[in-house]
Amino acid sequence: MAHQAGGGAGRADPDIPFSFYVEIDGIQCVKFQEASGLEWKADPESFNEGGNNAGQVHLVGRGSFSPLKLKKGFFAASGEFYDWMKSLMDGGSTAIKRATVSVVVKDGAGDEIGRFDIFGAFMTRYVGPGFNAMENSIAFEEVELVYDRFEYKPGKK
Repeated sequence: MAHQAGGGAGRADPDIPFSFYVEIDGIQCVKFQEASGLEWKADPESFNEGGNNAGQVHLVGRGSFSPLKLKKGFFAASGEFYDWMKSLMDGGSTAIKRATVSVVVKDGAGDEIGRFDIFGAFMTRYVGPGFNAMENSIAFEEVELVYDRFEYKPGKK
């Protein structure tokens, strides 16, 4: 929700997202470092209209959504991303697991200020953690999800 600046002059300043979490099928997952790729793009359709010699007419063409990329710390006791990937590789033995994924943005007080709900998501890429015994850092795993569409819902402030 936008805040009024300087005595309610009517200017809406943007919220600054302090933190976020990801929900997969309604289950909150808080250990994500990054969520990126929320993008919709439509390529214009151009055509020449009879009698209009000034230029082409442009219409909105089919839209497409970019893959959502999630990066999280590797937790050895849990292999939900690997299990999801394996179910996709098994082909006909199990149905493809599509999920509803939500990227939920919180303000500094921890209140939800908005969410992107991503529908019909399934994994198309998995990158396992890298290991280096000479570094003292967290190992990360990454997944890339394609999806049918997303919707934005403002928070309840």
